Amino acid sequence: MQQEVVVEVPDDPDCVVLQFRGRLSLRSNTRIRESIAKSLGDTGRVLIDLSHLHCPQTSSLSVFPAALAAAGGWPSARLVLFGADATLRSALAAVRITETVPLAADFASARALLDRRPSVVRRHRDLPMHPSAAAGGRILVRDACTAWSLPQDVSETAELVANELVGNAVEHAQTSSRVTVTYTGAVFRVAVRDYCPISIRPRPIDIGARRGRGLHLVATLAQTWCVDRHPDGKTIWVNLAVDPPELGGHDRRIATQTDQPLPGDGVRLGDQ
Repeated sequence: MQQEVVVEVPDDPDCVVLQFRGRLSLRSNTRIRESIAKSLGDTGRVLIDLSHLHCPQTSSLSVFPAALAAAGGWPSARLVLFGADATLRSALAAVRITETVPLAADFASARALLDRRPSVVRRHRDLPMHPSAAAGGRILVRDACTAWSLPQDVSETAELVANELVGNAVEHAQTSSRVTVTYTGAVFRVAVRDYCPISIRPRPIDIGARRGRGLHLVATLAQTWCVDRHPDGKTIWVNLAVDPPELGGHDRRIATQTDQPLPGDGVRLGDQ
């Protein structure tokens, strides 16, 4: 069955509906991602009708969060799915697509979800092995915290964490890196992936040294910071707890558990 894209324009002029018909596959993903990205670029608000879409490979479903991320992510780009059958709904939930791209039963429900933050929002940036990379990580964190209306103290702490972890990727791993920030409403995560599989541990503090305190600083801020290992590198991540806005407060503790677990929870450095 050949896949086709049908564009519908609802009564709301600032919302575009895309309907995909046929079989979703890795081969068709590029064209679908481009269609979604273009519509998000035009209006920033897109609904996708899945009622005529079949997806035998769950890996193909990553096209939806990938397109949203490429368009800048929430809130500047808003994407909601609707109309999936039971099989497709289960597949979307199984691979956690619906955490970042909400799924509704019908058009009316999907339209309402455009005005709500998804349960998980995420942004990332690839950075070079260059002294300027740490600044790029700080900018990503700052921009995300501003867009997601996080408190100033959370932003400042997260910028400091990103600065140290990206700096370590440049100086010690000596590779490029990817910084990913994720917010669940209760937790803000900073994750830095490098491409050097060698383990790292904080070195003993040299009181007279001007450098070498980065990981000790991160460990102080993040008492349970963790590492996910990959064949070609590792990801170091830190979870910062965010108090509900109505409660206020300045105790931004590191969260070891959240109401919504994030993917990729790995090995604590203290347990290695």
